[in-house]
Amino acid sequence: MKRLALLWALACGASAASAEDLAYVNAALRAWLQAIEADAPYLLADRGAGELRLMHGKALLRRVPLAADSLGTQPSVQSSLEARLRRYRPSSPWQSLVPSPFDWEQNLVADAPATSALYFANGLLIYASPAWHRPDAMDLQIGVADLRALYNACGPGTTLVVLPANWREGPQ
Repeated sequence: MKRLALLWALACGASAASAEDLAYVNAALRAWLQAIEADAPYLLADRGAGELRLMHGKALLRRVPLAADSLGTQPSVQSSLEARLRRYRPSSPWQSLVPSPFDWEQNLVADAPATSALYFANGLLIYASPAWHRPDAMDLQIGVADLRALYNACGPGTTLVVLPANWREGPQ
């Protein structure tokens, strides 16, 4: 009798977990469809494929491989770009900054340095320089050339949609 109760509890728990996963996948796909219909550039993080895509509607503009994915199991499925950060400033006052002019002339010379990052409303950070990584933070690391391209292509308010790793799988 105990074995039957244990098997029934495991079966109920598995179906509840798959129902939660299915609801999460559906929410992500719904957000993706809304981004397509908005007819504006957006970012699509496909965790199953291990890449970040710059999209406009259904058109793929750039495919960016992910060097590191620290989003956790179920991050929010949609967010918007809050700020384009130009460089990392260490929090320690005794650590020296990399000297570089930060004025309008420098902005004309180099739009996005290698130490820049993209910050989203849900706290997600997309960066190339490992100086931005923090333990237990939501972030995606990509290559320097890809970061420069996304930095220049995405303005404030750009939507980010995150697809879970198992979004192509059917219910189990």
